[in-house]
Order: sequence, then C-alpha cells, then structure tokens
Amino acid sequence: MNLVTNFKLLRMARLHIRNLRELSTLMRIPSARSVIGRQNFILEPLAGRELIRVHGSEVIPFLQGLVTNDVSRLESSNGPSSMYGLFLNKSGRVLYDTIIYRTNNRDTFLVECDREASAEFRRHLRTYRVRKSIDIDSVDDEYSTWVMFSPKSEPVPTSPNPDLFVSPDARLSSLGTRILAPTDMNWSQLVKGYWRNNEFSASPASEECNYQLLRYEQGVGEGSLELPPGKCFPLEANADYLHGVSFQKGCYVGQELTARIHHSGVIRKRYMPIRLTAPIGSNKDVTSVAGAKLGRVCGSAHNRGVALLRIEQVLNGRQELMVDGERCYADRPQWWPEDMPGKRRMAFAE
Repeated sequence: MNLVTNFKLLRMARLHIRNLRELSTLMRIPSARSVIGRQNFILEPLAGRELIRVHGSEVIPFLQGLVTNDVSRLESSNGPSSMYGLFLNKSGRVLYDTIIYRTNNRDTFLVECDREASAEFRRHLRTYRVRKSIDIDSVDDEYSTWVMFSPKSEPVPTSPNPDLFVSPDARLSSLGTRILAPTDMNWSQLVKGYWRNNEFSASPASEECNYQLLRYEQGVGEGSLELPPGKCFPLEANADYLHGVSFQKGCYVGQELTARIHHSGVIRKRYMPIRLTAPIGSNKDVTSVAGAKLGRVCGSAHNRGVALLRIEQVLNGRQELMVDGERCYADRPQWWPEDMPGKRRMAFAE
C-alpha cells in the first residue's frame, strides 16, 4: 500500500513539474504575446488584371493625348508613384480603366488594365501611335499584380524589398496597396520577402473578405464587366472623386464632353455601393417599388454590389429600391465630397 501511494505521489509531482516547465517556456517566448497584437493584412493576387509596358522617347505626350489624367506628374520626383486614369472614346465614354505606374526608366510606364480587355486596349494604343516611336507590349510573363489591404482600414506598410514595386492605390487609401511582383514569386515567397522582421502578418483572401467585396463596399467599379466599354461617362464612374481626371491638362480623346459635363455641374447618375437582400438573377435593373427604373447593377457578390444609379431619386428621394423583386439599399459613399458647388449640391445632399 505504501509503495502504491508513493508511486501516485511521484507521478503527481512529475506532472506538476512538467506543467511548470511548459508555463515558464511560454513566458520566455516574446512572440507568444506579440503575435496576438500584430496587425493582419489580406494579400491577394489580382488574376483579372494585366500589365502593359509602354516605352519610348515620346511616351509622355503619347499618353497625355489619350488618358484623362495628367501623366506628366509622374515625371516629377515629388509626383505620385502611380495614378488612376481612364481611356475614352471620341464620344467621351469610358473604354478602359487603368492604373499607370512610373518606373526607374523615365521613358517607360507600366499600365495596369483588365485582362479580358488587354488585347483590345493594346490595339487602341497602337491605333493612336501613328509615327511616334512607342513600343507597346504585355509583361504578363514578367510581373504580376497583387493587392494588400487591412480589414480594419489600417495603413499598409511599405516594403524594403527591391524586387517589389509597392504603391498605395491611386484612387482611395481604403482600397489598400498595389504590389507589382515577379511572376515567379508565389504567395508564401511574397509574404516572406515583403517583411523582413515579421512585424505584421498576412492572410489569403476568403469568400467573406476579399478585394472585390472591398471595392463593392466603397462603390468602386473596375474592369470591363463593371465598366462596360462605351456605356458610361468618366464622371458617372466617379473618376473626378477618385483622382482620375485632370481638368487643367491639354486635350485628349473625349476631353471636350468630359469638360462640358464638369463645368455644367449636371451629373445625374453615379456609381454607388448597394446592399442586397437576395442573390441577383439575370435581370439587374434597379427599380422603385412602383417599377420606375433608377439604374442598373454592374457587379455583385454575396450581399454587396456596385450600381450606376440616379443620384437625386435614390438619395434625395430615399426611394425603396428593388432588384429582381427583392429589396436592396443604396449607400452614399463616405469618400464623396460633402459640399458640392452649384447644381451638384442638390444632387448630393442627403
């Protein structure tokens, strides 16, 4: 009996000592507590985007005559590292939405566009090249486009890695940061190469948290499906609020009507975020309860979407909105200016 009791006491003592050792080990590991408080970001490849290289000694005047923004600002050492710009047709309607990146070579720019429209976009550029010494080609086999953003809207840190081109989104800070990385760099390699001291953590995108939903929550359309070529004007796509139009630069294709709309102050429709209560079928028209058409859904996922809607009827009139017989709700983007001059003030007042 005494032997059995002694064995039990010995086993309990060993178990107690082991627990104490494990506790002291956890307390000595500095990362055990710091990981919990570490900022977490979402890192996602943008498979639907492609990079086009535009190179030549006349690249600035060439792009200036085609894009809505002032590309010459990229030449300045104090200028932005990237900018948002739209390419229009002669009627002033949007053909392609792009982000233009400067490089170490002042005669070379990388232009990010929708992958599905890449071939047509390159043909569009070559049409206006005429006799200029400009080379236009895809660098899809060299660079891939990624996006990094914070679900809590925290600022994304920069990276010291020289192999990466890192630039805040040229439209809205809430859309995160664009990363141009070599195509042979996968997700794990990019995470390890982005932060050298592991101050932050990154997670892959999920169905509940991804870049598309982030854009829909902000009411930002992107790509040929959400910005169908030739269907809307740049100011309807909020290009003026997304820093995508310069009203001081010289002429470009579609500039006359864009300037006229801007100076008149009459913009009846704009892209807005919507909240859905049911999946959308083939009919994407947004109507009032009485059946009056107020706009159209341009993209949706889960319970979020982006729609081109009539501003005054939707926001001022507080219309009850319907899509496919189901209720939906439109939101005024927080990043829209609060005070608008002239006729636009009435359209944007809540």
